[in-house]
Amino acid sequence: MDNQSTMASQNDARQFKFCQNCGAKIDANAVICPHCGVALPAFTPASSVPATANGKEGSYWWSVLGFFIPVAGLVLYIVWRTSEPKSANAAGLGALIHVVLWTAIIAFFFTLAVMTA
Repeated sequence: MDNQSTMASQNDARQFKFCQNCGAKIDANAVICPHCGVALPAFTPASSVPATANGKEGSYWWSVLGFFIPVAGLVLYIVWRTSEPKSANAAGLGALIHVVLWTAIIAFFFTLAVMTA
């Protein structure tokens, strides 16, 4: 008998889900909660959506572009910072590295010139 009640509770869990708004037990296929009327989000298993489907992963090529053309890296960062944050960060990082590197080189040669004069 205990085995049957466990089996019934497992079947019950497969056929129902809980509303995220009111917490009521509802049918697994429901799109609107019959208790509170709130629309339920569509369920898509994480394994069925490929990682590249949203096109928002960054690439090191944007960093390279930002390094060699820092103005382009800055513009891409400004344009993409909300829509494609990983690519925007990569382009901005390349531009930032370029600026910091050239600032350090100029400071080094300026210091060298002052010390030898």
